[in-house]
Amino acid sequence: MSIPLRVLFVEDMEEDAVLMVRELKRGGFEPTWQRVENEEDLWAALRDTRWDIVISDYSMPSFSGVEALKIVKTDNDQTPFIIVSGVIGEQTAVEVMKAGAQDYFLKSAITRLPHAVDRELRDAQARRKQRASAQALREMQARFNAFMNAAPMPTWIKDSQLRYSYVNPAQAAFFGMTPSAMDGQTDFEMMSSGAAQASEEADRKVLLEKRELHTQETMFDHNHNARILDVVRFPINGEGKGDMVAGLAIDVTEREQSRRELELAIQRQQLLSSRVIEVQERERQHLARGLHDDVGQSLTALKINLETIKKTGSLEGPSLQNGIDIVTSVLAQVRSLSLDLRPPQLDNLGLIAALRAYVEQKSKLAGVSGWFESTGHDDELHHDIENTGFRIVQEAVTNILRHAHCKNIWVKIDRKQDLVYLSIRDDGRGFDLERARSNAISGTSFGLLNMEERAILVGGSMDISSAPGEGTEIVMHLPVAPIVRRI
Repeated sequence: MSIPLRVLFVEDMEEDAVLMVRELKRGGFEPTWQRVENEEDLWAALRDTRWDIVISDYSMPSFSGVEALKIVKTDNDQTPFIIVSGVIGEQTAVEVMKAGAQDYFLKSAITRLPHAVDRELRDAQARRKQRASAQALREMQARFNAFMNAAPMPTWIKDSQLRYSYVNPAQAAFFGMTPSAMDGQTDFEMMSSGAAQASEEADRKVLLEKRELHTQETMFDHNHNARILDVVRFPINGEGKGDMVAGLAIDVTEREQSRRELELAIQRQQLLSSRVIEVQERERQHLARGLHDDVGQSLTALKINLETIKKTGSLEGPSLQNGIDIVTSVLAQVRSLSLDLRPPQLDNLGLIAALRAYVEQKSKLAGVSGWFESTGHDDELHHDIENTGFRIVQEAVTNILRHAHCKNIWVKIDRKQDLVYLSIRDDGRGFDLERARSNAISGTSFGLLNMEERAILVGGSMDISSAPGEGTEIVMHLPVAPIVRRI
């Protein structure tokens, strides 16, 4: 079966072109051909048709094969070009080959034309494939570079000696360097020895086992900030450079911190939940003890006095006055119990009056000086905020009187726009704040935890400052109305 062939002859002798067509047919080709003999016709032919090959005479009266070669290469440098000539010297042949001709031969050896054409067509196809592959490789490289340059996560490739052979801008920026500056560096030149040792061990494991490896590592960036990274390493073929290891890292510092904070919050919530029944029972015991030991005994004494009056039938004497004194004492005891449970001022007069009365009463009973100050309160607060504020002061003052051994207690409440600032301060012996927080988490002390949780539940916050021998100050920031916080 004949092979179709589009061939363009640059030839001033038509009989020579016909002769070459005949030889091509003998060689198994089926040529579709055209002959031109000047520059204008050559340009026109190149515009009209895509030619498989161009065969040109070396020397013509008004044109030359070298000029034709330049035009063809300008149009399409992949088109095979063969020079034929009646007489051509070795030096001339070298020049035309350097200019881009694929082959040349004498017209006297025209019989080798089909073989030359077949070879050049094959070579041209190979060159086109090679060029297409090179172009595809360049495009792939460009896409790779564009992708890696834009990728926000650090990415790198290390050679078999674990030296960086490629890093993207995000990886270089993490260490405060440029990609070129990191080329050839090792982890020991950029990380702490511990982090570098761990990284090297992970890299060698990937190279040895030839599989990907997932790790979580803590590294310091160029600002000396500790960052938690999820790292994926995997082996790649180095294309003649030996096995290499590639990797990418995702910064999960914020996610891990949020997870740990959530775990801590859940732990605290569980601790508080486990204490609910215990606190309820303790309050009931306190109330029962107050009723039994104080109120109960007083009522018993009153009963005895009343029975004595009944027996004697006389309202005169010490029994009646003693009974009145007992009733007065019982009323004071009931009022104290009521105040501990919920002061009536909180419902009737509001937070400020309840706090003032509470601070005055507790400091007087404890024999310390109590100071209360309030500013900026023109409007009533939400009842949940009032209840939270009172319970926090109640908890704080109770802890101060139990543990601080102070001489003065200061309580101040101030309102600024939509926030309530509540401060409780003493001049006692203070405490180790970190140790107290640790005790709260471990479940051995709940005072600070209770106060902080009360504030958080209504959308507020709590700050504590204390040190041994320097007293303690607790500052609460509460909204004027409860805020539900979403985790």
